[in-house]
Amino acid sequence: MLWLVLSAFYYIDHLFSPNFYFGYDEDVFQKVLKYVICFSLSVYLCIATRAYGLLFLSSLLISIASFFAIKSGSLEIAIVSMMIAGVMISFILIPALWEDRLLLIGRVIVLCGAVIGVFSIIELTVISSRFESYWNSTQSIRSISTLFNPNNLGLYVGVSLLLLPYMQLKTLTSSLCGALIIFSLVVSGSRTAWVALIIVLVYALIVSADARKRFFSIFHKNMPRLILTGVAFAIIYATYLVFSTPPNFETTHRGTDLYTASVRLGNLQSFLNLVDVGLFLPDTEGVRANFIQDNFYLVVLNSFGIIGLFFFLIFFVTHFSVWRNPNPELFPWKLIFVFYMVSGLSGSQLNSFPNNQLFFISIGAVWVYRPMFGYSQARIANVATP
Repeated sequence: MLWLVLSAFYYIDHLFSPNFYFGYDEDVFQKVLKYVICFSLSVYLCIATRAYGLLFLSSLLISIASFFAIKSGSLEIAIVSMMIAGVMISFILIPALWEDRLLLIGRVIVLCGAVIGVFSIIELTVISSRFESYWNSTQSIRSISTLFNPNNLGLYVGVSLLLLPYMQLKTLTSSLCGALIIFSLVVSGSRTAWVALIIVLVYALIVSADARKRFFSIFHKNMPRLILTGVAFAIIYATYLVFSTPPNFETTHRGTDLYTASVRLGNLQSFLNLVDVGLFLPDTEGVRANFIQDNFYLVVLNSFGIIGLFFFLIFFVTHFSVWRNPNPELFPWKLIFVFYMVSGLSGSQLNSFPNNQLFFISIGAVWVYRPMFGYSQARIANVATP
């Protein structure tokens, strides 16, 4: 829980010193410490669930990434992707190991999302002058809060919003959190998150009777909560209008400006033009690295290669199975998995911290690890019980 909280505010120093927009990267020691903590948690998760096959895969990925990093003397996106997968893939085990604590985990993320919304307000009002040069260069005002960039912010608060209806919070708490999260989602300007949320909502209404019940109850039993959320959002937005300074440059409308969409399409075409036999192996030289970062699927394909993905598929088929657990607390995490897979068409959650951690947790809500040496899922459950 502590690590999830720290992860949400990992980039908070960049909020008050926004020079990272001009080529700044996080400190090497800070990055190494992040990976060490994640890998330490992964080792514990694997030992607690007897998932020694997954621990071997994790160690193998880290070893391969380290080898290529030393050999090339640089950290190309393929190497970073392998490292991230190695240190975080075992987070898939969390839903099975702590099934009875998923509600608490979700509440932590929702509350963090609300606090992130508070920082969005501060960013756009109190310290807005620090971002004027960047906003001027992009001709748009987009919040980053404590998540390093607008799309990363949009994805994180999008996850918080998906979890919120299932967290059984009191009316006032739920309404305030909802208003802050929605404000942060709007000012992030992340069309990737907006579209993914709409698609996930439609998907949930189609596949889940409980989701339909919850949705329609908003306009019936939960109307006071909805009104309170609207009032809270109006107050927050009014606060923003009162204390924000009008920009002295022309801004573009995020809903109609298709420039970034055209850039992504151009990157896809450039990637396809560079496809050759080298795609069978990881692109550790960064040949196609400049054209893949806007697409999760291209990042995975380019980072692991066709051969690497084939071995991944073999491991997944032999060690995982669909988890047919009726626990309702798993459902919002399944929605989060769909959310990431849809948003992955125009962004890579694999390389976006801390969204990558939440992504692996969501995978564990859909598929469950199946040990190969006689350890049943019941034994894993017993390990998780104090």
